[in-house]
Formats: sequence, structure tokens, C-alpha cells
Amino acid sequence: MHKTHITTFNHPNFGEMVAVTDGSNNINDSRCWMSIEEHPYDDQETMVYKSTIAYLMEENKRLKKQVRKLERVTF
Repeated sequence: MHKTHITTFNHPNFGEMVAVTDGSNNINDSRCWMSIEEHPYDDQETMVYKSTIAYLMEENKRLKKQVRKLERVTF
């Protein structure tokens, strides 16, 4: 895949989802989807993977807010 793009969305049946696309924000172009909702039947590796993705999503939101705030500052 070239120019891989990861996008998140909320699916009505599966909850918070992550999709990997080939440079597009459109989830219909995705190569794979994965729910990041943790389930009791998930094994330890899957739980770590999902929690890592959730952490990175929150960090990305925080950084986007910081960028917007810095863009408003005039020198």
C-alpha cells in the first residue's frame, strides 16, 4: 500500500472502528476494518493491540487540538 492512511469512525453495530486505506479518508476504500472495543473473549495480545490503538487515537486528538491552538497564536 502506498500513502497508507488510518481513519477512525463509529459503527452503529460494532462501536469504535479503525480502517486502513490507501491514502483515502473514505472507509469504503479500506483494506481492513477492526473494532477497537475490548471484549472479554479477546486474548492478551489483542487487548494490548486495541488499547495501544485507543491510546494513539486519543493522543492524536490531543495533538490536533494543540495544533489548532498554536495556529491561532499570532506573532
